[in-house]
Amino acid sequence: MAHVAIVEKQVKELQEKQKAMKAELEAAMDQHDIKSIDNEFLKITRVAASSSTSIDLKKLQQKEPALYGELLEDYPKVTNKKAYVMFKVK
Repeated sequence: MAHVAIVEKQVKELQEKQKAMKAELEAAMDQHDIKSIDNEFLKITRVAASSSTSIDLKKLQQKEPALYGELLEDYPKVTNKKAYVMFKVK
């Protein structure tokens, strides 16, 4: 079990390094107005910020419970989630 904790800690550290590297790269691409980089090793595309609008279902359920129930009956969406094992390193 100790091996799992060590690997999880290494993964977390690598993810933090990856996040910092991506932020640095994003800043450099913005500064030099580069939209994409494509070479034999990888392809990087700078995706511009955007926003979207959706319905706050929890708020709708609280304020309009009858309407929420009707909509849920008419437009149900079932999402199946795969089982997984979760690790937390302390």
